[in-house]
Amino acid sequence: MEKSVTEADFGRVSLPKTRNRKYTGDDRSAGMTDDASTSGPSPEVDRATSHPNTYSDRAYTWLSRNGLYIWAGISIVAIALGALAIPLLAFGSLAAIGGEESILAGGTAIVLLCTVLLLGLAVVLLSYAYLEVDRRGVPFVGDGSARTLAYDGIRTIETVAAGTFIGGLLTMLGLAVSVGDIPTILSVTVVAAAIGLPVTVLVHAAGHFALFVVDTV
Repeated sequence: MEKSVTEADFGRVSLPKTRNRKYTGDDRSAGMTDDASTSGPSPEVDRATSHPNTYSDRAYTWLSRNGLYIWAGISIVAIALGALAIPLLAFGSLAAIGGEESILAGGTAIVLLCTVLLLGLAVVLLSYAYLEVDRRGVPFVGDGSARTLAYDGIRTIETVAAGTFIGGLLTMLGLAVSVGDIPTILSVTVVAAAIGLPVTVLVHAAGHFALFVVDTV
């Protein structure tokens, strides 16, 4: 004869305690975390989508689409002004010995205008670098493709040149006011950054145009 199941027997049987279980917010968040760890977006996507539609986002989007054209235009103008200022300064220095200082003053004014343009270019490049790093991360963390490495490399050079130019000018100004003497190595570094900055931007623009032509062919 079969034995009847009593209430005592139920006490010895382990039943899954899921029917009356109440799921809390922690349980749901834990499940979402597990799902995100296996099939969720990558950290790059999280970083790109975690920003609201703010002014910095609009500025980043606009600079991403149009910034290179503006930088290239400023670079062309700055290089043209620099090429014009060099002979004026050289000839004006000789003419100033004889008392004619107008040519030297004109060359100096052109150099100041070129410096202002390069300062504006450097400030914009540094601002864009900050926005780009905030959204994409530090350079050389892309997919490892040749295009990604080339882009990150040229952007790094542009940023370093812009930072060197601004930092060098500020250091020169501080030394001129406090000490009255500017080291030659500092002057050479600033001049090298002033030359390298627009040249690097034009190389970037040329590479961008070449890729555009290749992709459309």
